[in-house]
Amino acid sequence: MKPGQPADRCGANSDGVSREMREVLALFRLGKGGFSMADDNTVYITARYRVPWQQDVTKRAEHIAVGMTVGSWTDLPDARKPHLRRYLGQVKDVWRDGSDALMDIQYPLENVRPHIASLLTVVFGKVSLDGQIRLEGLELPSAYTDQFPGPRWGIPGIRQILNVPQRPLVMSIFKSENGRYLDEFADAFEAQINGGVDLVKDDEIFLADQFAPLVERIQVARDRLNERTQRTGQKGLYIVNVNGSPATILKTCEKAARAGADGFLISGYTVGLDILSDIRRENIPGILVLHPAFVGGQIADSHFGVHPAILLGTLPRLAGADIVLYPSPYGSVSLPAADSFAVAENLRASDDGHLPVWPGPSAGIHVGMLPTLFRDFGPDVIINAGGAVHGHPDGTEAGARVLVEAAQRFQEVTAQ
Repeated sequence: MKPGQPADRCGANSDGVSREMREVLALFRLGKGGFSMADDNTVYITARYRVPWQQDVTKRAEHIAVGMTVGSWTDLPDARKPHLRRYLGQVKDVWRDGSDALMDIQYPLENVRPHIASLLTVVFGKVSLDGQIRLEGLELPSAYTDQFPGPRWGIPGIRQILNVPQRPLVMSIFKSENGRYLDEFADAFEAQINGGVDLVKDDEIFLADQFAPLVERIQVARDRLNERTQRTGQKGLYIVNVNGSPATILKTCEKAARAGADGFLISGYTVGLDILSDIRRENIPGILVLHPAFVGGQIADSHFGVHPAILLGTLPRLAGADIVLYPSPYGSVSLPAADSFAVAENLRASDDGHLPVWPGPSAGIHVGMLPTLFRDFGPDVIINAGGAVHGHPDGTEAGARVLVEAAQRFQEVTAQ
């Protein structure tokens, strides 16, 4: 998290500091732009918030720092206050950004556990209910990120599996799967891989699979992919949809892995991103593809919720996703370009010991968009398409082939 250049800063010792905070500050030595604990060895998580600018905005920051860590200070017995200093949050900085204010608040690492649920509860739990406020940035120390599994495969691992060292990957999406019979599934799967796609994934709403059960689909896909490899040398992956409670998802992933599944499509925002870490920590083999279902309301407003770069980028990578699907800047459901690029940047980070993750900018992607997509995202990107594949006038195989050929041309041009 890189603080911007402030236009108007105000420290924690500004006018209007509450009685509660004056007691807190008496235990700390004041620093420029805020207050800090006397113990310089404390490790912090730093959260940045966007709120409306007002004259007493520093007071709001102080209340967040106290309320989200020790709850209240003045209500505590004096004998307990020295013990609780180690858990007390602190205001690092507050500054004006146009009509808004940005505030950096630090939370002692000791307050948080290595789970996404724990992290979000501490930095954006009840404070998310406190009027207009958005979690804008998140700086996590290595002492925290090292406790997470991160991706098993990420960009380099999936490239190695597929033996595709440079070009963008193409993933086709099954459509109209609910109620489909196994032979229909087999025909549609074969058409997609005959077009040369690298990955085929289920639709996230494919839940009515009684006519094409999970294990049988995996076996069919495995057979078809093996046949293609023998015929053409090209490897491929089938990503199966897994949904339900956390316990159900774990059991289903174990079952699918025993059947030879390549990977799992997880709607992690409906069940909680920690399901990705649970799968990783259980050492269940398979690529983890995160679908963004349900996340829209949490990222849509620039003054509420959580910045997309955090919710679609930083946190999924930490939890263990290998591929993250999210709205592109161009398609039928879009993110602002700057936000979409920021998501990709956070996914492809590699400075914390975890592998970089594939961004999959999605929703309405077709071949006419690909030159722009390649320009903006480069080679380490997933072309995730459904309608463009199945809606091609010459059929599914032709629709897939057009996308694959575009990815191959990009590789040829960039290699020159």
